[in-house]
Amino acid sequence: MSRALRQLGRDLSVARRMRRMTQQGLAQRMDTSVSTVRRMEDGKPGTALHTFLRALHVLGRLDDVVKVMALDQDTLGLELARERLPQRVRSATGKRAKMRPDGASAKGRETAGDDDELEGF
Repeated sequence: MSRALRQLGRDLSVARRMRRMTQQGLAQRMDTSVSTVRRMEDGKPGTALHTFLRALHVLGRLDDVVKVMALDQDTLGLELARERLPQRVRSATGKRAKMRPDGASAKGRETAGDDDELEGF
């Protein structure tokens, strides 16, 4: 993790300099101190996450981080969830519901006014 923090700090420093912004200018726009910007760019582990996020916002890169962290981008998480899906789904009683000739379930239809509702919802 420390290597990732150092790399993130270096990347923020390069992004700042590419925008011809001083550490003092970035600190002012982030509403923080120059020493905090230095610690962030050095990748110090005690730097708060919101400090990095504010710097990304000022540098115009916050939306990129949000996109990377979107759930649809989490291939590992999606694969793990897919592996946990059941092979088949059984009814709550563990038995198959008997179907009437009209295709409706024999269970759950006590009144005639229930025809508009979906069973199970």
